[in-house]
Amino acid sequence: MKLGVVLRAENLIREKEFRHNRVVTPYGPVDRIFSGALHGVETHFLYGRFPGRRTPSWEIPYQANQSAFDELDVDHQIGTFVVGGVDKAVRGGDLVVPHDLISFSGPGISLPPRDNRFSNAHVVPAFCPLLRSLLLRGARETGTAVHESGVYFNFYGFARIETDAELSLMEKLGVRLVGQTLDPEFTLARLRRRHYAAIAVAIDSYHDMKNEAEQDPDVFRARSRQAIADGREHFERIIEAGLATLGDAPAEECGCARVATGNHRDMFSSFPEDLL
Repeated sequence: MKLGVVLRAENLIREKEFRHNRVVTPYGPVDRIFSGALHGVETHFLYGRFPGRRTPSWEIPYQANQSAFDELDVDHQIGTFVVGGVDKAVRGGDLVVPHDLISFSGPGISLPPRDNRFSNAHVVPAFCPLLRSLLLRGARETGTAVHESGVYFNFYGFARIETDAELSLMEKLGVRLVGQTLDPEFTLARLRRRHYAAIAVAIDSYHDMKNEAEQDPDVFRARSRQAIADGREHFERIIEAGLATLGDAPAEECGCARVATGNHRDMFSSFPEDLL
């Protein structure tokens, strides 16, 4: 396993003396990689999705980020997220390990296939069951309460939060989380057949947001910032503890990297082969 984690893991980077790594990709340099080892696992932290400043979700350099993991031969990836809670069970500060994703829209970006032959990412199940198990074991080992399942609704491409009608629809669909950054990161990682899992911290809930106009915005912002800071510390501890349990985990196959082999005619060829 070579693990890539999208997380501002300040504590682990300092404590484990991870080295600062600059990776040059076809989409530009990525200069916020920190590389080292956790419990014998080669680990690379991508210190935030966007470089240096907060930016709209459609300006995040997803292709460069994933290409940096390509250059490092990362085959397992964990994404960490700040989200809103949708169902009544999730409140501000709660942690969730989602098990599935809804994403109806996103940017028209992809990555060139490594074998010069395009194929869609296969995403059933959406998240690697073995990586999810690692996160859940890490949560139990550290005594951290998490919601062990949930559907993440990817609300991509709008410089606003969700309307009341949109949130109501998500709640009816059984959605637990809403955010803007899980996809296309997830899709690009799965196009590379990386094992992928996610863990998220909610900064608020649907039911808090419905009354947001009545709240002091400074109090709301301070509470959100604290939830993010606490969430990052939990993420670090959970991931480290989960990696420490790898030797105890049963040997299993998840199928995330499985692909068809053999000499198969391409169904998308423009002309019959004998006319080419």
